Amino acid sequence: MEFTNNQELPLELHKFLTYNDYAMGGERFDISATKLMDSPQIAGFWKSHGKEVVEDSATRLYSSMGSGIHGRYEQANASNAEVLMEKRFLWEFAHPIAGEEPLILSGQIDSYNFRTKTLADLKNVSAWKLVKKDYASFEKQLNIGAYLMGRNGFEIEKLQIYALVRDWSRARQSERDYPMQPIEIIDIPLWSEEEQEGYIRERLELHFGEGSRECSDEERWKRAGSFAVKKKSAKRALRVLPTLEKAESWIASQGLEEGKGGVFIEERPATYARCADYCAFSKLGVCEQFNNSKEV
Repeated sequence: MEFTNNQELPLELHKFLTYNDYAMGGERFDISATKLMDSPQIAGFWKSHGKEVVEDSATRLYSSMGSGIHGRYEQANASNAEVLMEKRFLWEFAHPIAGEEPLILSGQIDSYNFRTKTLADLKNVSAWKLVKKDYASFEKQLNIGAYLMGRNGFEIEKLQIYALVRDWSRARQSERDYPMQPIEIIDIPLWSEEEQEGYIRERLELHFGEGSRECSDEERWKRAGSFAVKKKSAKRALRVLPTLEKAESWIASQGLEEGKGGVFIEERPATYARCADYCAFSKLGVCEQFNNSKEV
């Protein structure tokens, strides 16, 4: 990956934002837990086009903050015999294609408490993530880690996220579902070993099997289309509804009529936020799925 400094940041700040001291360890493995959870298509692009990716240093602020927090978390607990910190675990799985060499899955944990048998992950998150209770990826990641630890002889009784809310505001505490403090401990469901293994094998099939590699709607961060009821004299929509039928029904319920008094319905098509704004490979122009969707 190549880094630019389009914001003309001071050199020392640019170097801080692009510094990478993440240790993968010396063990050989085929895929990490993080990549296993993500799109097989994007994982393939990183292998074939990763060196072509260009990223500006200013966009790496939150990831740099997260790395710094993790580093301090590990250092602060270096002499704490009660916890295991930043340990990588491996396990071997049969390849989805018969005759191929087995696959090795790797996962690195943030911390494991021997006394409470709790596997925890430290997350630098926005308050919005907690408001929406958007924990699906956390649940998958921790359960993969729990499976790998279990296979390596550790007993897991609890999974938790230590959420550090980077944009927490005391003034918003009274808002519905807003976190009451800047640090929240979130309990995450612990799956059975059969559920954990089933999920891992399903993802290995997607990454290494013979099926399609295209990104799913979930992986593309799809935002559903909608229908906005608008009035020509107003800048904002009167109401935004998920279907045309509901938009028409709402107009009737208000005693209005489409096409009269400047009332009309505007269709807002579905969008794919990751493809449009966050995927390096759609920007490179190498993703046929994205290129074809633009032509529709």
